[in-house]
Amino acid sequence: MIISTFQKFSLHTISARKIWVLAWPMILANISVPLLGFVDVAVIGHLPSPAFLAGTTLGSLVVMVLFWLLGFLRMSTTGLVAQAFGNKDTQQEAIVVLQGVVIALLLSVVILVNQSSLFSYFISLLATDVDLTASINAATSYFSIRIWTAPISLINLVFTGYLIGKGQTKTVLYALLVCNSVNLIADIVLVPVLGFDVAGVAIASVLAECILFIFLFCHVYPQISSYLRFNLSIVLGSKQLLSLNGLLFMRSMLLQLCLSFITIYATRYGEVAVATNAIVMQFFMFISFTMDGIAFALESLIGQLYGKKQKRKVTLFIRTGLRLATFGAVMYCLIYWLLGGYIVYLLTNIPSLQQALESYYIWIIMLPLVSFMSFILDGVFVGLAYSYKMFKSMLIAAITFFVVFYLTTELGNHGLWLAFCSFMLARGLSQLYMVQKKNFI
Repeated sequence: MIISTFQKFSLHTISARKIWVLAWPMILANISVPLLGFVDVAVIGHLPSPAFLAGTTLGSLVVMVLFWLLGFLRMSTTGLVAQAFGNKDTQQEAIVVLQGVVIALLLSVVILVNQSSLFSYFISLLATDVDLTASINAATSYFSIRIWTAPISLINLVFTGYLIGKGQTKTVLYALLVCNSVNLIADIVLVPVLGFDVAGVAIASVLAECILFIFLFCHVYPQISSYLRFNLSIVLGSKQLLSLNGLLFMRSMLLQLCLSFITIYATRYGEVAVATNAIVMQFFMFISFTMDGIAFALESLIGQLYGKKQKRKVTLFIRTGLRLATFGAVMYCLIYWLLGGYIVYLLTNIPSLQQALESYYIWIIMLPLVSFMSFILDGVFVGLAYSYKMFKSMLIAAITFFVVFYLTTELGNHGLWLAFCSFMLARGLSQLYMVQKKNFI
């Protein structure tokens, strides 16, 4: 009995070490993203009116909805490359990347051609009984600049997915650190120094995306160049990739529907509510990118092991990943409980926002506990290429979101955050049930 317990402990320790080797670069890289978001919010949050922050939030939301809807490009690439890598099929790795790039280019053309209609449709969803003229003007300024990064932003998703699938997370770390450093410096120079306001934040993002593309291309292309075959039947002939991307696209639509609803519906409560939600969402993004560091490691490890048909090791890594994430969630709760107020004061010096946020600390503290499981199991499902189950769990979560919100509309903006916490919890629990049903836990 003692020997068996020691062996189990040893296996979990070894698996935790393997996860950590791949996870820590992604955690550092991902932490730099919300930190950059903190800088964006802080730079705009110190301008004289909440309209600038609300407008930046609305403009960036349109861009992020479009790009995040197409986040399946990274997920599908990671899962299929990881499994091909586990099978030692380098030719298939190159094919997956080539197919992803072609799809990214086609989608970016659709976005750019229809950019005016897409933005106008989004604006039409906003509240009409509140004066949002200043915020909409700021949003238009941001969107009209930022949207032109569509081709390189989508290709960057494919390249990032390839590197994660291969377990080259340190390269992703270096790429994002360089990218975010450029963005941060440009933010400071263009907004407070040169006075470009919202347009300065958009230009900084464009520069950063271009630098990221150059960095990733220089690392990915040499690894696949000798295996590339520009054959039309190869580029468009993968039913697996198209099916996987289709289901992941619908999953992303449901996710963005719920996230966008929070910002769009909050416009009914005014600019302060929109800006308040933007700051609370920064806390959530910090959690998500950190947890995704562990999830990205699981995508690579589980994909490779699943490609080798090693189911027992897949189970071991799932359990270990969940334990690591549970510890991380508890730590986040403590940090937010102790330092949440201080972080808010760093983000904005506008008295109306500071006062409004005092009643939102309960949601900030709850977010890590209700959300950690869904992030980790997303990584598991990507590695296993379980696109249908990812879509199904997201559908359950989206239904939960709107049911809870409908029942709590009298809570106003707080009802949105109660619905969002319910959404994340339902997503994680449904995923856990599906994994258990497949006997992986």
